[in-house]
Amino acid sequence: MLHSVPLYGSGSGTYVRKLAEEFSKSHEVCVIYPGPPAYEKYITHNIEIKPVPVFTSHPTEPSRSFVEYDNHEIIQIISLYLSELSKLLEKFQPDIIHVQHLGIWCPIASMLKSLLNVPVVVTAHGTGLFVIERDSRFESMIRKCCADIDEVIAVSDSLRDKVVKTFPSLKEKSATIPGGVDLSKYSKPSMSKEEWRSTYNLKDKVILYVGRLIEEKGVQHLINVASAFPDAIVVISGSGGYENALKEMAIGKENVLLLPHLKDKIVDFFIHSDVLCVPSIWEEALGLVILEAMAAGTPVVASNIGGIPTAVKDGETGLLFEPGDEQDMKSKIKRILENPALSEMLSKNALKMVEEKFSWETIAGDVLKIYEKLI
Repeated sequence: MLHSVPLYGSGSGTYVRKLAEEFSKSHEVCVIYPGPPAYEKYITHNIEIKPVPVFTSHPTEPSRSFVEYDNHEIIQIISLYLSELSKLLEKFQPDIIHVQHLGIWCPIASMLKSLLNVPVVVTAHGTGLFVIERDSRFESMIRKCCADIDEVIAVSDSLRDKVVKTFPSLKEKSATIPGGVDLSKYSKPSMSKEEWRSTYNLKDKVILYVGRLIEEKGVQHLINVASAFPDAIVVISGSGGYENALKEMAIGKENVLLLPHLKDKIVDFFIHSDVLCVPSIWEEALGLVILEAMAAGTPVVASNIGGIPTAVKDGETGLLFEPGDEQDMKSKIKRILENPALSEMLSKNALKMVEEKFSWETIAGDVLKIYEKLI
């Protein structure tokens, strides 16, 4: 598995770790990626590079978006990745190559396909498309790789449609397989609700946002409506290039709390918060934070955009609002906070759906079927 960002701190990192963990129960697995070392149940090979080249930003590691690199720097990155990969291939001979993100690993995988005569699978996570839409160099790079991609997996139907629209030649070899969630992890808080409230000085109901702090995530709209909830606190956990602008917006809003990326401590927030709000204004894939909140039994209010409706069925497993529509967002959050029966019904339905469709064992099984077909 050729991964494009560090193994920890992002949804795609979780996707890779959990898939690799499931695969390693019956297969030999190796993951190579940029960033700090990670010690897992399978083989890992990290590439030391700072800042880490990423698609938007990274919450825990110094990073820089690919769109900011000039051609010379991109060539240097590819050279470094090839050099590290060659060390790995001396002792690990793959039967299949699984690239994570439509990005810089794709041309490297094309070359490996020719040299090793093994199939290439690519998972599109969404942020790779973010760069492709903004940088023609990467669109051209991926387009030249399409013939060598044997299967492209998108993590939502809307993302699959977007991939096929951008690269029509991939239509007949594309599939949708979403990410999953570790159900056991989100059923066990590290502290009681009372201790959690005391630790973070949370006296009121909690409206939670978790994710990268970039403009496209729409967090600014959540801050704008915070004053409509005097008996609640809006907790925003994450980091990114838009962080300072959001801090400016939050000045004077006493019920807005900005916290850094909390790593495993975020589990307590998923479990104990009253509602998770996902205010995205761009067509991202289904965010794993949605599945994590559902697994924790917390109701979800989210934008009706991209892959989000894959999991958030309006009125059934959550509530949807129109992207960027602050009045709609505000009314949906209020419905959750003011209606315990609705909150409980949505949470129960969402947990049942996650248990049936989004366990990592199920997701890994679906991906393995693709591997077996190609091999």
